[in-house]
Amino acid sequence: MPYEFIDTIDSSDNPGFLSSEAFSLDGVYPENELKKFGVNYFTLQVSGREALSYDLNKADSISGIDGETFIDKRLPGRELTVKFKIEATDATLFAAAYRKLKGFLQGNERIVKFDDEPNLVYVGTLSEIGTPDPGQIRGVNTFTFYCQDVHPSSSYTQKLNADNSGGTNGSITVNSDNSIDVLINNQGTLPAYPTFKFTHKSDNAYIGLAGENGVVALGSQEQTLIDSKTTETTRVESQWLLNPSGISQNSNFSGHFNVANDVGNPQNGQLLTAGNLVFKKDGLRLQDGGPRPSGGTWSMQGAMQVYNVPADKIGNVGTANFTSTFNIWAQATKMGQTGLMQVLFCDSHNKLMAGLGIYKDDTRGNSFRTQLYIGGNHPRTWKTFGPGGQELNNGGHGDGKVPNPNLYFNSTTGYFTIQKKDRVFNFTFGNRGGNYPITIPELGSTKCTKVFVYMGQLKGRDVNTQYITNLSLRMFKFQKNDVTKTIDRNTDVTTFIPADNHHYGNSEVVVVNMSSSKIYRREGLTIANDEMITGSEPFSVPPGQSIVNCSFGDNTVPPDIDVTWKERYL
Repeated sequence: MPYEFIDTIDSSDNPGFLSSEAFSLDGVYPENELKKFGVNYFTLQVSGREALSYDLNKADSISGIDGETFIDKRLPGRELTVKFKIEATDATLFAAAYRKLKGFLQGNERIVKFDDEPNLVYVGTLSEIGTPDPGQIRGVNTFTFYCQDVHPSSSYTQKLNADNSGGTNGSITVNSDNSIDVLINNQGTLPAYPTFKFTHKSDNAYIGLAGENGVVALGSQEQTLIDSKTTETTRVESQWLLNPSGISQNSNFSGHFNVANDVGNPQNGQLLTAGNLVFKKDGLRLQDGGPRPSGGTWSMQGAMQVYNVPADKIGNVGTANFTSTFNIWAQATKMGQTGLMQVLFCDSHNKLMAGLGIYKDDTRGNSFRTQLYIGGNHPRTWKTFGPGGQELNNGGHGDGKVPNPNLYFNSTTGYFTIQKKDRVFNFTFGNRGGNYPITIPELGSTKCTKVFVYMGQLKGRDVNTQYITNLSLRMFKFQKNDVTKTIDRNTDVTTFIPADNHHYGNSEVVVVNMSSSKIYRREGLTIANDEMITGSEPFSVPPGQSIVNCSFGDNTVPPDIDVTWKERYL
């Protein structure tokens, strides 16, 4: 659009003026941003919000018949055009202010609001801004935002839980069969995509959500069967081989992990294994590094224990497909503390397949590193995070009260998942997400039979006075994902594949986000989209009142439910 010079009303003495259609981006007004540079900006007019033009999908009618055949219609993306004015005292300042405005408008998927619609937000990306003529100090121009989602949504989030059940947002009713009817009152004019949060009050095998527009089922696909008969002769299922219900319990390790000091460290042969790991207050911790060696090449004294993967229900040992989630606390309470913890997944020959390390060799400061290890033909430390990153940094409890807080392995979270599906290994930080997959073709059929836990102190450093105060493995889970059984096609497969009543543990939080199509579990932050049973499709709730029925495994105490959604408008 050509630049239009105007010279009507000089309002430069009133830079704080906001029009009724004032525009803000991620909560910030351009008026205030440019005012910092001594330049006046004004939003004058907005167009595009009222547009409603459908793309019609049509076909030619039968020969000889007038008109066309209507197939369907859709709304294309929306364009929001903002007309604005800039006033400066000289041309140099005007040009600088224009560059500042362009920088302010950059970025993808920005939150766009207008003051005359205080309860609505658009999500848009700058597509165009008019070019000014040189040498001007005051003028009018436009910029345009493209909105992929044509529909605005409410700027606030509606909530429904036990505290406000029966109010304007809807109700939550526990039925006689322990299922729960969630009546949602969507007061928007379009379908909304809710988020369901389940906080368990007992162990549970299954979560099912059935609404007017779709069904989502969570758990193992073979753990809850719609039809107890099968036409297949082989069934594959997942089976928990170690599944404690909580963290920081001695039962998580006692009887499952055994001393393995007779084995060299699978990741690094210079990490000695002559000391002792014991359960202390919250998990496995290093008690001592053992006697100091008299010779040889070594870099660390420590100790190691091993979890020997037990046989599954069919009697097979080892698995080429597994999911393991564990919980670590890593916090140095004094500057200069050092140490190492590793969780290493290995084959029957103690060869490394994959693993995680928490490492601190900073003898003056307080910076950690998180290391991801891989094996195969080229074993190596594949990725290292920190000290500049946030996967693991300085101490703290994840509460933001210290500089560079430890956001991942602190006293309240600390979950990490390593999953193997054939040749693909996936490393996932539980708190705040972060997935790192890698394909190792030569390990596709290799079975994991052992998991080693190693803790140690750097050579020349004391275990008691210089070791990291809180370096603890607080919980360990292991799920085998390829349990197979050959059966007759007329056999009731539930006799071989019963529901796992402990799939979701007591106090575990499961989140179903219909908008992003993502599932979270553990503490409600660990991404777990593989929990969805085949055939599940995230769904919306229609305008007005509708019911979503939530069902659970047998003998499950109904969990607490929190539902949130943003209303959407045409």
